[in-house]
Amino acid sequence: MASANGDGFGDNPQGGFATGASLDVYEAIYRLVMTAYGYRCALTGEQFAPDTGLVHPHLEVVAIRPREAGGPLAIDNYLALEEHAARAFRFGHFVVEDDYRVVIRNPGAFHAGLRPHADGRLLVPAEQLFRPNPAYLAFHRAMPPGT
Repeated sequence: MASANGDGFGDNPQGGFATGASLDVYEAIYRLVMTAYGYRCALTGEQFAPDTGLVHPHLEVVAIRPREAGGPLAIDNYLALEEHAARAFRFGHFVVEDDYRVVIRNPGAFHAGLRPHADGRLLVPAEQLFRPNPAYLAFHRAMPPGT
């Protein structure tokens, strides 16, 4: 967005970030989610080596209830998913029941190699406080696919 003098450097906030949270807070949540899930994809169970960089090359931290839709910046609102699973989750091709059972809405939209964990449930952190919140899972289930 442009400033009043048209130089393109206004005081408007950066798009894509919710107001009120610093980048340090986002980084802390990211690292906490990765650690809580043990660098493992919650959908497939695939294990990845920890990465020292800011962003992991194979895993994404995905909001269950997006920040833009009122989702909190709290660990129980995030999942660690490998890149294809993250895309499928964001587009609603699969949803998660309150008991962490995975429901595939659109199997044809899954990446060819993407397979849910053998027991059909998300792998969740051992610590109860870090597990996905049922209210956020319900919000995600209610979202129309493709949004």
